[in-house]
Amino acid sequence: MNTRGCLVLGAIALGTSLILGLSSPTLSQPSAQQFQELANQIDQLRQEGNVQAAIPLAERFVALVETTLGSNHPLLAASLNELAKLHVEQGNYAAALPLYQRALTLYERTGGSDQPEVSATLNNLANLYRAQGNYAAALPVFERALAIAEQTLGVNHPEVAIILNNMGLVYTEQKNYPLALPLYQRALRIFEQTLGAKSPYVATTLNNLAGLYRAQKNYAAALPLYQRALEIREQTLPAGHPDIAASLNNLATLYFDQRNYAAALPLYQRTLAIAQSRLGETHPNTAVALGNLAAIYWQQGDLAQTLTLMKNVEEIEEKNLNQNLIVGSEDYKRNYLGTFQNSTDAILTLHLQSLPQNSEATALALTTILRRKGRLLDFLSQNQARLRQQLAAPDQAKLQQLTTLRTTIAKLVFASAEPAAFSQVQHLQAKANQLEAELSLSSASFRELTQPVTLAAVQRAIPANAALIEFIRYRPYDLGAQRFGEPRYGVYVLRATGQPLGKDLGSATEIDAQVRQTRLRLADPRLPKVEVQRAAQVLAERVMTPIRPWIGNATHLLIAPDGELNTIPFQALVDSQGRYLVESYMITVLTSGRELLRLQYRPATANPPLIIADPSFDRSFGNSSSSSATVRSLDLRDLSFAPLPGTAEEAQALRALLPQAQVLIQAAATEAAVKAANSPKILHLATHGFFLPNSEDKSLLENPLLRSGLALAGFNQRQSGSDVDDGVLTALEVTGMNLSGTELVVLSACDTGRGDVVNGEGVYGLRRAFTLAGARSQVSTLWKVDDQVTRDMMVAFYQNLRRGMGRTEALRQVQLQRLKDESPYYWGAFVSSGDWSPLILP
Repeated sequence: MNTRGCLVLGAIALGTSLILGLSSPTLSQPSAQQFQELANQIDQLRQEGNVQAAIPLAERFVALVETTLGSNHPLLAASLNELAKLHVEQGNYAAALPLYQRALTLYERTGGSDQPEVSATLNNLANLYRAQGNYAAALPVFERALAIAEQTLGVNHPEVAIILNNMGLVYTEQKNYPLALPLYQRALRIFEQTLGAKSPYVATTLNNLAGLYRAQKNYAAALPLYQRALEIREQTLPAGHPDIAASLNNLATLYFDQRNYAAALPLYQRTLAIAQSRLGETHPNTAVALGNLAAIYWQQGDLAQTLTLMKNVEEIEEKNLNQNLIVGSEDYKRNYLGTFQNSTDAILTLHLQSLPQNSEATALALTTILRRKGRLLDFLSQNQARLRQQLAAPDQAKLQQLTTLRTTIAKLVFASAEPAAFSQVQHLQAKANQLEAELSLSSASFRELTQPVTLAAVQRAIPANAALIEFIRYRPYDLGAQRFGEPRYGVYVLRATGQPLGKDLGSATEIDAQVRQTRLRLADPRLPKVEVQRAAQVLAERVMTPIRPWIGNATHLLIAPDGELNTIPFQALVDSQGRYLVESYMITVLTSGRELLRLQYRPATANPPLIIADPSFDRSFGNSSSSSATVRSLDLRDLSFAPLPGTAEEAQALRALLPQAQVLIQAAATEAAVKAANSPKILHLATHGFFLPNSEDKSLLENPLLRSGLALAGFNQRQSGSDVDDGVLTALEVTGMNLSGTELVVLSACDTGRGDVVNGEGVYGLRRAFTLAGARSQVSTLWKVDDQVTRDMMVAFYQNLRRGMGRTEALRQVQLQRLKDESPYYWGAFVSSGDWSPLILP
């Protein structure tokens, strides 16, 4: 299993010596002595592998340098670099990142960009990116470091070899072995020629080269390299050094791969003992060692020991996620979270395949899901609100700059498909990611405000009449093949009282195919109702019937889908008695059960409702679609729109139901007006919606938040629109809105619930964007909806809200009124997500 791969594969950090500059005449003799003593203590602790004890001394060293020499001295940069390296060795990437960035800025300011110290810091920064799975960020930084080192130190310098080794490690982790091999070979040759055959650096590269051969199942080539690396480390490093643990672990993993568990077990035990004593009980490498040891017991059939160890793994990884997920852009965070996928899948497999009736295994599996599924959406939405409320003025300016950049990107994407525009978009996106990363660091102090996610806390948030149904797409670990297999779906049910229950539902490929077929039939108004119902019943038998006994007498289903299940309206599925599920249950969609904890916090007082409807897409509609159908959707042929008469009528009806609402129609229904909205209690948007599937057209990029949006006034003339208003409101731009007090967003348009499905994080589209902006609940659609039907349903929905119904129940009652006479096409597309409670309307 080896849940997170080999322990410490062997990245090498560079850094200028802490004694650099101690002979400076600006230091008094007592200060110089103080520096030297601290530096010696830090160096001694590091050689011993006692990083925990070295960190506070390194922090003292930084403070002493800054106090004595000032904030622009090269020695400060060196000490920051050294402190950052220690944090990385402890797995505290969040603490290391700003230190590396500050050291880099200092070096470049005081000595220029082309000096060995810059190369060393770039190498260390790239190593940090690599450790978090951000390979796309790491490689260009490594390449820049290599160019500087070769130019300033020569092509055969040991520091050049260090960078080559680390680049090889990135390619190995990406399974790009042909690129990794020559880098390792060149690094090894340089180390042996310059440092000797017994150097610890030689051992590190031997270790990595062996890892490459092991990944290729060339065990005969890997074994002597692992053995030689271990021999060098035991001869040159103090007993119990973490690097010795790395060699022990990797040699054990080779034996594990060969099913020689008797040889692997004592080596894994020694690895764990060193990791716990030298790195600490919560170090990432301790989690890896525990996971690898669990794999041995699992293979040997000792499931009780396996479960105990995997519980420890999950707790350690949760601490590290809390510590490190606060830095970087969303992409950066998602890549880091992805490095935990193997352990997530292993925990789920342990329960669903090996211990399906074990209550402890069930609780561990569901706890892991609640802590990891939907985590980015939950964290980012909370962080966005904190940023707006608590950032200092300079960072508020950065937040505004980020919002402006996203608007510019969206305008470029929809205004031109030229290669030059695509290149400019890439440049602007890089700037936006950098700003996002800087703002993330600024809000690092807010992390303690996030409520811990536990099974008990989530269970307390479930109403007595409700059942949380948590679906998960996972890769089962195949004990025989020693690898993760084809994806499957699992499902867990949690009531307000009692133990959680879970089971495997079967092949994800088969279920996804059923989902797609069912969705196509539900979204087709031409099909006979009986054919649509038959497809909906087949899918329900696969994903809902198996858990029907666990739902019991619950009348409210809190459904958190995963994978392709995000694209299906559960209320339109049909049970074994031929009844739509909406007839038996109130159904609220969540990204994950953890969302229930966020919904416990009430927002600040909101402003009056805002209704945006019936935009003037252009002055004449001669260029719009010739189709006579008035559906609120995108005409993919020319990206232009015809008017929607129903939205004007909808706005007038809602004006009477929401007398305090601001209503903007025609030319006033602009993108700028929507983005200027400041926490309206209700935001109602009645217009054309769109979701563009991913295509080969590079002008659309890969960002699904740029391919999902709403059309507003001037859309058909967007090429001539202003920099801030081109008539296209993309999901990416929505993320910058301030909806922190908004109770309800109604997306009265087509395809507003669609987007790119990201396993474990839901759908990347408008619904996600409005949640990030702060909206507590939404009504959105999963396919093209009829203009007049939508008008009637929206009016009835608000009438129900005024009667005091909850948000989900208000929509349900509208659907119940229509389902007996109409195909699910007309009413099934509408989905209620988030807070389901009643709204107090004036």
